Amino acid sequence: MIVCKLDDLLWQNRTNAKDLSKATGISTNTLSRLKNNKNIAYEARTIDLICKYFKCKIGDFLEYIPD
Repeated sequence: MIVCKLDDLLWQNRTNAKDLSKATGISTNTLSRLKNNKNIAYEARTIDLICKYFKCKIGDFLEYIPD
């Protein structure tokens, strides 16, 4: 299972989804689905924008946990 760690990144960087949305153009609905691990597919563009915003690696944003 792929787990999104967006909530952790937001907390560590002392920001919120609204500010992230404004800076990246990613909708707040998409960010909410990511935060709540309700996303089935991850767009490369979205991952790229989030990693650029936080200056992080994909592994800081997404984690694979074996079932």
